[in-house]
Amino acid sequence: MTSTVKGRLIAKGRTAEVYAWQEKQVLKLFHDWVPEDWVRRELEMGRALSTTSLPTPRLVDSLSLDGRRGIIFERVAGPSMLQLLTTQPWRLVSLARQLAELHSMIHAQNGAGFASVHSSLLATLTQTESLPTQIKGDVLNLLRRLPDGTALCHFDFHPDQVMLTPHGPMILDWMTARQGDPLADVARTLVLVTFGQVPHINRLKRNLINIFRRAVGRSYLGRYLELHPRVTQGQVEAWMIPVAAARLIENIPGEQQTILEFIARSLREPRAA
Repeated sequence: MTSTVKGRLIAKGRTAEVYAWQEKQVLKLFHDWVPEDWVRRELEMGRALSTTSLPTPRLVDSLSLDGRRGIIFERVAGPSMLQLLTTQPWRLVSLARQLAELHSMIHAQNGAGFASVHSSLLATLTQTESLPTQIKGDVLNLLRRLPDGTALCHFDFHPDQVMLTPHGPMILDWMTARQGDPLADVARTLVLVTFGQVPHINRLKRNLINIFRRAVGRSYLGRYLELHPRVTQGQVEAWMIPVAAARLIENIPGEQQTILEFIARSLREPRAA
């Protein structure tokens, strides 16, 4: 489908803008630098997710607009979990626990047909130039010892990817979905919560997020471990090292030095059992 008209801008992210579209629909319009295969992958993922019971907006169609690729989704209304964390901070623990419960639901699905988390991380780390040679070697050796898996992994799961609608939570943005060990996905969420910079927010909200980061991560992980009693904190922490290292290739301002320090420190220190 080709079109030349879009509605009101609803949201703006690193890879795309979201516009109001026809009744009960939104248009996710990718920036012109986003590779064609990224868009195609999200289309394929949207179709695959429609066969699951996961709460996620239904994919409607795709189009081209002003030389950019877009995907039309079912429109869902409500604040994101991140918005509630900044406006209703007293709900922090319950929201973080709900985030873990939704993540556990994702991991109950089989990820057959999706790219491998393990292979993707290995390829990314091999290309990463931000890591000193010795540290890169140590991270790659650690990754090779970590298990692969077959669970569905969102791999960009954080409070701004969950919309709380009157009919329940909805999980957004599956462009990075993978198949693998669910603990790699848990680690990715913790890396995002701990280090991720939130674009397009004012200084007050950014300061609030920085204050609450540790409490959100602690409550989220605590609930996930309750739901999966055989999983240990040490297993998750092991995955955080290569996942954080792979994050460096995204070259996001404000994250690089903190992540490098975390990796160096984590490789030196023994991890919790």
